[in-house]
Amino acid sequence: MTFKFKLCLAALTAALSISFVSSAWADDWVKLGTRDVSDRTETDTIQLSGHRDFKKLKFCVKRNPVSFKDVDVYYQNGGHQDISLRSRINAGDCTRVIDLDGGDRDITRIVMRYEETSRKRAHATVVVWGKK
Repeated sequence: MTFKFKLCLAALTAALSISFVSSAWADDWVKLGTRDVSDRTETDTIQLSGHRDFKKLKFCVKRNPVSFKDVDVYYQNGGHQDISLRSRINAGDCTRVIDLDGGDRDITRIVMRYEETSRKRAHATVVVWGKK
């Protein structure tokens, strides 16, 4: 084998291993739901069916910035967790990873209060992700 061929083979192997590692990380997160947000304050709920036990959540924003006012997570056992997110998340960004409290984190619903905050009348999309 020529040096040039070995170099190309090494570069290809490195690229494939990086893509495998990043896709394996992405597979750890499960999409729990998506909601469109208008230019006024609104409240949306994501209902989850079955046993949905997660340890972490994050909220990602697409198209336009979103200002989160309040997020509440409700559990199967009747418990509730108020998540303090009171911040503006830009399009293409996600919130910090949020650790959920307690041992029994079987989520039934997530209630979000927020508004789209661009200067024009537009819509944004919020995607909620969970990690076991």
